[in-house]
Amino acid sequence: MTRFHRRGFLHTALAGALVAATPGLASAESPRPPRTFDTAALRTAITRLLGGNTGWAQQFDLRPVEPPSGAYDVFDISGERGAIELAASSPVALMSGFHWWLKHVAGGHLSTNGDRLDLPRQLPAPKRPITKTTSLTDRYAYNFTVFGYTMPYWHWEDWERELDLLAASGYNRVLSMVGQEIIWYELFQGFGLTEYEVRQWIAQPAHQPWQWYGEITGYDDGESAYSGPVSVELMRKRAELGKKINERMWQLGITPVLPAFIGHVPDRVFAERNPFAKVIPQEDYGGHLRPWWLAATDPLWPQLAEQFYRLQAKHFGTSTHYSNDLMHEGGVLGDVKIGDAGRAVQGALTKAVPNATWLLQAWQGNPRKELIEAIDKDRVIVLDLDSDDGPLWNKTNAFWGAPWAWGTIQNFGGRLGMFGNLVEPGRTLPAVRKAADRGRLTGTAMVLEGTYHNPVVGDLLAEMTWRDEPVELDGWIADYVRRRYGSSDQNALTAWRVLLNTAYSYKSTNHTSGEGPHETPFAAEPSLTVTSASSFAPKTWRYPPEQFEPALAALLRVHPMLRQLKTYRYDLVDVTRQVLANRARRVLDRVRAAYQAKNRLEVERLGERFLHYADLTDRVLGTHEQWMLGPWEQRAKAWAGTPLEEEVLVWNARSILTIWTIKGCGVFHEYANRDWHGLMGDYYRARWQRWFTELAKTVDLGVPPVFTDWCSRADNWARRAAVHPAKPIGDTYTIAAGIAAELAGEND
Repeated sequence: MTRFHRRGFLHTALAGALVAATPGLASAESPRPPRTFDTAALRTAITRLLGGNTGWAQQFDLRPVEPPSGAYDVFDISGERGAIELAASSPVALMSGFHWWLKHVAGGHLSTNGDRLDLPRQLPAPKRPITKTTSLTDRYAYNFTVFGYTMPYWHWEDWERELDLLAASGYNRVLSMVGQEIIWYELFQGFGLTEYEVRQWIAQPAHQPWQWYGEITGYDDGESAYSGPVSVELMRKRAELGKKINERMWQLGITPVLPAFIGHVPDRVFAERNPFAKVIPQEDYGGHLRPWWLAATDPLWPQLAEQFYRLQAKHFGTSTHYSNDLMHEGGVLGDVKIGDAGRAVQGALTKAVPNATWLLQAWQGNPRKELIEAIDKDRVIVLDLDSDDGPLWNKTNAFWGAPWAWGTIQNFGGRLGMFGNLVEPGRTLPAVRKAADRGRLTGTAMVLEGTYHNPVVGDLLAEMTWRDEPVELDGWIADYVRRRYGSSDQNALTAWRVLLNTAYSYKSTNHTSGEGPHETPFAAEPSLTVTSASSFAPKTWRYPPEQFEPALAALLRVHPMLRQLKTYRYDLVDVTRQVLANRARRVLDRVRAAYQAKNRLEVERLGERFLHYADLTDRVLGTHEQWMLGPWEQRAKAWAGTPLEEEVLVWNARSILTIWTIKGCGVFHEYANRDWHGLMGDYYRARWQRWFTELAKTVDLGVPPVFTDWCSRADNWARRAAVHPAKPIGDTYTIAAGIAAELAGEND
């Protein structure tokens, strides 16, 4: 009898049996997930992750298995060469087992920035059986904002890949927002608004996450890139995609986390059409008026909520987990108590979906103690978004007894500096899981604001579900390099040890040192005193820049056979552009000194060098499709139904990266800045060229130029009809090597 049988293996493989979408409470007392799953669908997913190689995928025997006592999920890996046995307690656990096999048995690699699947015809089996368990019931993925900063214009092929990676990374609760705006469109027409009035209220896709948060609306009379009216065709196409995403999630054993109704309505128009309702105006959010809020104690509130969930179920089905926050980053409750509002939200959700779990975000004072104590805390999960930098669980008595998840943001706005916190998830999280005061810790939350960069961070996060003990990072990074490049190349390892000790060495500062990486100076609005490009980023270095530079030289010395790997090419672009950004920041320091010394020739010379570094950066970025603006624009265009809508969607896609919105530019400009080919040369460099030209003229006077039109110029740039290249040009290695040689030859 095999070890699987001894542990209660279900003899029937249940091939083709559809996963039972049985809800389970997301708490420490959660029942175990259903043990039947669609093995055919999972094998197809494995095939996709193996690059479509059916011969490889057929070498896996996929079976369900019961977890041992005390564990929520388990996977087992055993078998022999060419016949690998994967047994798991849930579909996500099985996909995680496949991923663990690929990494730690076969030495392969999956990432958002390239795979490496150089595998033998007969796949290897482990030398001895591998068993991994987890007690974490809820492994959650996504910040609301990622739907604006990374995936507002994704298509099915993007999502299919993403969902496979999410399952293989162990995430079993995933926020699902695509197309949900169609609920608003149909809902408010039933409460007195015309269909056009509702479409005016709905923001364009890249900005919709903040409308769900209750921070902006589409009302701006066509004057901003986020404004409505959104077309009916666009909403319907997005709703179809959202439905398809949810169906695939269920198939992979992932619970879609749908947005909950919390009471936002279309402002004054809704109030006028429903004159007896208590509709509370809201204050400003970064230059925008927030959507008005229907008081949760008003008799109309439960009617609106009931219709919301009815329409949601019609388009997207029901789930077991729903998320949204009352008063996210501010808001006005009027005379409504937060506890009463919370009971209304949970009550309406429970009426629509009995026993549903409400996910709340711990961020900037939320959730309040009064809220948690007023609701059924057994049907709540609090996502401590910033546990790895500014944890709230240890300041709130573990959220006053509510189940909670340890979260990590790390990235804000999708900004592309090399940066990551490996220490906290790799070392601190295991300690928290064992802490006596952890309360009802039930899971983890990967809530990066933007994804698809710094892939090493996601790689480690995925493993921590299945690791109870701290990770020795130096050894782990060596294994990562071997998987990512398929070689123990000493130069590659040297480069990554440099990166580990600089870009990825960040440790918690209790959210006091700024958010994310020390940004590229190219993206900053020009001045003599640039500290950061966006308002909330670090003002000082995260690490000594001279300690980072050896990574480029080492990476360029790798064996020639590695140089065309997708993974290597991506990393080489990243390291090269980071070196240039660091050098450029040092040049700005020298420009300031030269200006103060009234040395015009030196100001001009250094200004030219700064611009040259921008040109070099743009050139190396243009060698890799994931470092280019063009593909981002092309995705947006593909959603358009008319030429006018194409213009609007491209405007929306560009604005979110630059000014955010014309109204919010003063606060949010460059919040989502990108080191992308097209942005670098066509947008960032042009600003600096203009400024340096005027700066040189003011040296004798000693008063640097001040421009007050950056926001309007940026808005005009975002509206342009210009087309940016979507196909890479040039060889990454050749160009990066040339840049490194030029930098090494600089004499001052």
